Amino acid sequence: MRHLDRATLDRQLDELQAQLPQLIAETEPEHLMDAFAGIADEILERASPEDCRHVDARINCMLHEAGLVPGDDGEPCDDA
Repeated sequence: MRHLDRATLDRQLDELQAQLPQLIAETEPEHLMDAFAGIADEILERASPEDCRHVDARINCMLHEAGLVPGDDGEPCDDA
C-alpha cells in the first residue's frame, strides 16, 4: 500500500475533524467510537511509519477535544 504524504494526511484529518460533530449527532453513543475508529483507522493505515505518531496524536486530540476520551489539558493538541 502506498503511503500518503503529510499534507494529504492532514487534509483527511481536517475533514474527519469537521465531520465529527455530525458523526456524534447521528450515531448512537454505544457505536460512536467504532464508527470514528473505522474512519480514523483508514487514515492511519495510509500513514508512513514516520507519520504514524503525528496522525495518532491528531486523532487523540480530536477525541479529547470532543469530550469522547479523557486527556491531559496540557497536551499540545494545537501543535500535533
